[in-house]
Amino acid sequence: MTLLPKIVEIILLGIIGGAVPGPIMTAVFTEVLNGGLKKSFWVMMKALSVESIVAGFILFVFFAWEVPTAYFYAISFGGAIVLFWLAKQVWGIREVVNEKKEIFSFPKIMLLTILNGGFWIFWITICVPRAFDLSQSVTGGQVLFWGLFESGWLFATAVLAYVFSKFRPLLLKKKLVSTVFKVFALLLVFFGLKSAWGSLVYFLAVEV
Repeated sequence: MTLLPKIVEIILLGIIGGAVPGPIMTAVFTEVLNGGLKKSFWVMMKALSVESIVAGFILFVFFAWEVPTAYFYAISFGGAIVLFWLAKQVWGIREVVNEKKEIFSFPKIMLLTILNGGFWIFWITICVPRAFDLSQSVTGGQVLFWGLFESGWLFATAVLAYVFSKFRPLLLKKKLVSTVFKVFALLLVFFGLKSAWGSLVYFLAVEV
């Protein structure tokens, strides 16, 4: 495979990663409603910063430690608790009265990312092999993979946030505000349950 197809594949992988529904996407959409597109942009930047740091750590250090897969599933239990906690906060929003209010702060975004076992597994099993494959074709391929993937992720997330922002006037009608935020809260609960269930199934299978 020549270099160009590899680059296209990596960018597409990042775009898919950014477009797949999950806690971060839900956080971005929540901030679109709460503070507008500009406010959601800062959530994206926080998420991008944290993800880049963790992904970089995985690429350059973590893969060499051969850490058991069970560790990542154990992390997911903690991530589920964080998602339930955030869902409770979002559930209580009944109206947007202060656009300066920040729902998803940097520490919260950091917890969402670090305690997402699926994120670690995705990077170690899917991204790391491709990063080192690219490094065989170009010097510093790991760094290039890192940058291309995160660029694709940011592009997809920003586009979806922009599209969603176009529905903001409709979704912020007085009778819909509370309902819309409750939907987001339920989504966070869903992702939390999914994370916990995946870990539980894994450990039960190991025991068997």
